[in-house]
Amino acid sequence: MFLLALLVSCQDYLEFPPEGEIPRDEFFTSAEDAQQAVNAMYGYLRSWDISAFNYLILGSLPSEDMLKGSSPGDGSWANDYDNFQHTKTQLQILEFWTGRYKGINLSNQVITQVPDIDMDPNLKKRLIAEATFLRAFHYFYLVRAYGGVPIIRSVPAGPEGLVRASLGETWEFIESDLRDAIPGLPETVPAGEYGRATRWAAKGLLAKVLMYREDWSACKEVSADIINNGPFDLYPDFYALFRPEQEFCVESLFEIVATQVPGETGLSNSQFAEVQAVRGQYGWGWFAPTDVLAGAFDAAGDAVRKKVTILYFGDITEDGDTIAGNEVMEGIDGLPRYNGKAYVPSRIDRVTGPYGCDQNVRILRFAEILLINAEAAIHAGGDAATPLNRVRARVNLAAIGAPTLEDIWKERRLELAGEQDHYWDLLRTGRAATVLAGNGFQTGKHEWYPIPQTEVDLSGGQLLQNPGW
Repeated sequence: MFLLALLVSCQDYLEFPPEGEIPRDEFFTSAEDAQQAVNAMYGYLRSWDISAFNYLILGSLPSEDMLKGSSPGDGSWANDYDNFQHTKTQLQILEFWTGRYKGINLSNQVITQVPDIDMDPNLKKRLIAEATFLRAFHYFYLVRAYGGVPIIRSVPAGPEGLVRASLGETWEFIESDLRDAIPGLPETVPAGEYGRATRWAAKGLLAKVLMYREDWSACKEVSADIINNGPFDLYPDFYALFRPEQEFCVESLFEIVATQVPGETGLSNSQFAEVQAVRGQYGWGWFAPTDVLAGAFDAAGDAVRKKVTILYFGDITEDGDTIAGNEVMEGIDGLPRYNGKAYVPSRIDRVTGPYGCDQNVRILRFAEILLINAEAAIHAGGDAATPLNRVRARVNLAAIGAPTLEDIWKERRLELAGEQDHYWDLLRTGRAATVLAGNGFQTGKHEWYPIPQTEVDLSGGQLLQNPGW
């Protein structure tokens, strides 16, 4: 059996040697091997499997805020996700599943093998903690999409790989991994290690997990710790926040690195921004904001975030770029438009291809932590107005004196629009059946994606399918 572990060198997180195959019995023998295996985990995060089509399709197209976009006829199969016609045999359903389990395998390689390496104990503790954090990260995406899933704890995987854990057991495993990881992670990392997990990243994901679990008291406690004791603040300029210069800024808890490295297109390139950006000008033009989302910004008087989030045909950005692209977009009757948060200005060098790729995937921002804290305060008691109004003040919106849950949900929608979160929020809060009924959402079926039929077949039927599929 072979381990593909040389995605990133141990000297520099953004330095890429050629890929290689190393026999397992010759690997995991030194601290350098351990570091290379951990770097491979991070390198994989930028891959097509994790940060491109399946991630964007499953996380955004079923909501009322995003359409497939692009030119008419280009990938029209993706409209199945917008109108809830997707099936258990479709490729994106399978790739979302297999992609996350590949990431879990990379984490389990470290968790299983590194403890036996003779190396600095503090470094060993940190590397295992990073692997544990990333295992929880991948399971977080799986549980939101499929419900309870098989929990694989080690390499090689045992018979547990054929049996689904319950929903509660899966959430419990994720929370346990995050709590186990936190003590071993550093508070901060130097610039050369940006993108690696910190203690605050794990706490941020834990706060989000606790929100999904509706453990409001613990959620409030963890999010308050980040707000009161962490080194974070809101970056004042909402437009600049999403440009490459502000990656890993004061608002960032965790990002997937997409920095381009000359000569290493296959390893350093992420297509997260490319597939969303302006058609033929900066990218492929997929994942277009809808008129419904635009109307939500208008109803809230939210001109700042609307201008940043939705780039219309003919707009001139603050960087001086004129948005062109295609004049006809599938599913859009009016002006073509694009996800402005994925726009990479023309002034950024294109070192690995013609389109804008140099845009990190923002996974956790301080703004979301504030909104998680506000939602927890509504349930557990306390001050929901202060964290909510910090987010609103940045974009020149009036304070809300006594916010409701609906106020916080609206704020999450507008603040995080185009960041692949709103659809999961609709499911989490039980609003999907109402909001998406006109799109084809069926109660009792579409709360979860189907387990890929290929995986069910490979298990000999031991892997049980979700209801309705």
